[in-house]
Amino acid sequence: MADDRFNWEIDPKSIERSLNELRDRLKRVADQARYTKVRFLWKGKQLLPDVPMTTLLAAEGLALLLTGPLQFLIVNLGVKAFLEVQLVHESAERVAEGVDYFQRGEVDLAEARYREALQMNPEDTAGLYHLGILLRVTGRRDEAIDCLERAARDKGHPDALKAEEALDRMRRGPRTI
Repeated sequence: MADDRFNWEIDPKSIERSLNELRDRLKRVADQARYTKVRFLWKGKQLLPDVPMTTLLAAEGLALLLTGPLQFLIVNLGVKAFLEVQLVHESAERVAEGVDYFQRGEVDLAEARYREALQMNPEDTAGLYHLGILLRVTGRRDEAIDCLERAARDKGHPDALKAEEALDRMRRGPRTI
């Protein structure tokens, strides 16, 4: 008689590592949602103040529960036919503030804004690029290279190309006349 049992061995160390990775990934997703806002536009003009993503999701869940799936779908499709919905991450706002400070020569405030943006979204390409440039200008070459290399990884972002160009200039060294 054949043994029909299924044996499965589990390595406790592997499970713990996998659960920790899952926990870290879920935390990053939750952090991203926490800092993401929804902007409603009509004919290119903002209608309401930005609404936190979590608030919108809660309201949509409640609406689905109260109205039922068909009515919920009809209302959502009808509203989206007239309104443009944008997702806005707070880190982008911090980077924009940092750019303004940097242009005014307030380097310390600019750096603080870039670092705030990167706390909210550690892979924010624009934040990494602008912080890298600021660090390069202030003489912190190694930190600048690290930020610019991380920014250059995001091939789909316009600042990635600028980061690669800045890295090339840094590696070539100072200009000689």
